Amino acid sequence: MPVYNGAKWIRDAVTCLLNQSFADFELIISDNASTDDTEAICRSLAATDPRIRYHRNPANIGVFRNYDRVFELSAAPYFKWASCNDLCLEGFLEKCVAVLDARPDVVLAYPKAVLIFAPPGEAEYAQEYDDNLNLEQDSPSARFREYLNRERINNVMNGVIRAAALHETALNWQAPGSDISMIAELSLRGKFVEVPERLFVRRMTPETSILLMDESAKRAGYLGRPDNMQRLRLHSYRFLTTLRAPISLSEKMRVWLYLLRRVAWLRHRAFGKIRRFVRRG
Repeated sequence: MPVYNGAKWIRDAVTCLLNQSFADFELIISDNASTDDTEAICRSLAATDPRIRYHRNPANIGVFRNYDRVFELSAAPYFKWASCNDLCLEGFLEKCVAVLDARPDVVLAYPKAVLIFAPPGEAEYAQEYDDNLNLEQDSPSARFREYLNRERINNVMNGVIRAAALHETALNWQAPGSDISMIAELSLRGKFVEVPERLFVRRMTPETSILLMDESAKRAGYLGRPDNMQRLRLHSYRFLTTLRAPISLSEKMRVWLYLLRRVAWLRHRAFGKIRRFVRRG
């Protein structure tokens, strides 16, 4: 659980994890030098349950680096990122672990999601959300392509992941959309399975969601979604990360052809915007 100033929600998030029917896990909390009551709350929770290991960074290392940090501190064969804002309902861990135990060809198992919205001045309301990322194609390139085509909100990153496969990826890097590149890399190493129950509750508010944060909040440590030029750089990076994937040369070439098509489309859009800007000037 990477956290920065998560005092408002972290107690509920941790309690939901500790009350899971699957109880054989360690909860690693990496506090990114929070300035609110996060440290006091985490230390209090750790004193009540030996499964909690609290780590505090002496300085803020950035959101993506902190996400990588909790993975570096882990040692179990399965790994899960857990946001301090979100809730894992009963059965989340048990059902996802059961899939990975039974299916060595699967590298990520995730449940269906519910999104919680809280408009300013209005009551919270819930909305079911379908990720549509059950990727069981035998072809790695097909899984890669379908993930990038279908991905909208990267909920599946919060599923349970086979740690050995995740170790082979580049993890996160300091650029918008790097988490999406990481999960795309993961799809080259195995299948994704969706648990049909809605066991993941994600808060979608300006306080908790990068998609809804204002620019000042993003500058404070969150990088938001990539623009077209940043997507071009991401696709270039994906060419390189595909090189080390344990797949055949023909599969790598299919991935590269798909990325070339995406790059051509993005270049067309980016240059179109530049031309329109010049004409207006």
